[in-house]
Amino acid sequence: MEMNGWQQLGVVDTIYEDQEEDEEDFFNSLSHSSSAVGSPSNRADLSPPSTLRAIVEAWSREKGCRPDVIVRVEDQCFRLHKDPVIHRCGYLKRHLTDSSDITIKLPLGLTADAFSLVIISCYNENVPLTPTNLASVCAAAEWLEISNKNTSTNPYLTTLIEDYFFQEVATESVRTIEVLRSCVKLFGGEASAPAVTFFARCVEVLAGSVVAGEEWLDDVAALPIEEMQAVSDEMHERSLHDHDLLYRLVDHYLENHEGKLSEEEKARLCYTITCSSLSPPLFMHLVQNPRLPLRFIVQAMLLDQLQSHHSMFLHHQPTIAPQIKPSQLQHPLPTPPAQTLGAILQRDALLRQSAHLRASMEATSFRIESLEREMAGLKRCLRRSDEAARSESFRTVSEITAKSGDIEGKAFLGTRLVRGFKRFFKKGGGASAECRKLGVVGEAPD
Repeated sequence: MEMNGWQQLGVVDTIYEDQEEDEEDFFNSLSHSSSAVGSPSNRADLSPPSTLRAIVEAWSREKGCRPDVIVRVEDQCFRLHKDPVIHRCGYLKRHLTDSSDITIKLPLGLTADAFSLVIISCYNENVPLTPTNLASVCAAAEWLEISNKNTSTNPYLTTLIEDYFFQEVATESVRTIEVLRSCVKLFGGEASAPAVTFFARCVEVLAGSVVAGEEWLDDVAALPIEEMQAVSDEMHERSLHDHDLLYRLVDHYLENHEGKLSEEEKARLCYTITCSSLSPPLFMHLVQNPRLPLRFIVQAMLLDQLQSHHSMFLHHQPTIAPQIKPSQLQHPLPTPPAQTLGAILQRDALLRQSAHLRASMEATSFRIESLEREMAGLKRCLRRSDEAARSESFRTVSEITAKSGDIEGKAFLGTRLVRGFKRFFKKGGGASAECRKLGVVGEAPD
């Protein structure tokens, strides 16, 4: 129906008549916040952003219907049309099924302004993005489960966000730092994952910029350990083949948190670094870095030795191409001769078995040497103990023999005396003369 027809029926004039006073403060505040968002450097590049109120009013006039749902966010009340909202927003579709008046509690870091900007996309309108709201809009869109279906008239919000990042943010280090700092406000909340991703992307842009300097590193060093761990995990996944930047960030962070982290916290942070993905100069820096846990350094050195042995083995295999980082490739390499999966698996199994056997043999050899040393010590102790026992035994036997001789002599003399007495008593008087000869019986007194 033509617009003047609706005006003649008095529909358009009365759609907001009964709610105008309730919505006045909200829409005015929303309009003010939307027009004030952004930095002076990019305001001239953007057309004046449309407010949510103007978009809702335009939809009402075009469709001839008034808002039929209410969404309360923080201290603001949003009167919206159900059809476009539930068509694009999975979160609202679930919660508006049984009720037309709901209250939403946003995750940490998200605001009603971010919610309103995402809802604008549900009405097939472009969202006025800026460096300060980019991360929050992306996080709100993911949390609200905004549809990823592109249409000819309304591209998916994420597509708009990606285009804005590459065209407006990545080309200007000042804007990149703005986005990086805005991400920190979302860390730790339910919607922090998109913010962590944007933070890592901003770090990559700034690290590759020749004009950005290194002041942005202070923003990384100021992160709590939990947030730094999340950023490191994200960068580990994003750059599997080159961890030079990740190592620099971790080292800078440890340098600025000397004595403030536990060994376990430092170890968790360091183990996000894949040592085989470091360039040779940074690997040499790593093994000499006193800030890193000793266990991590030792494992890195052992891994490097194993890889060196592996490389030497591959050097003798003419059919295998040397391993080169993708970042070092300037021209595509010729495709190496094809090998069967079974042959590759068998070769790797043999290498692992050989390394394991070598390690087991070294450990066993060391243990045998230790046992031999212990046995030699025991033999020496037993030899000394045996010599001492023999000496004591010889002395004891000699003493016993000497004592036995004395006893036998005394016994022989006693036997002779007894025999003499027996002869004396048998012979009678003649015995006295015999006893006197022997000196046993003396002369009788006068």
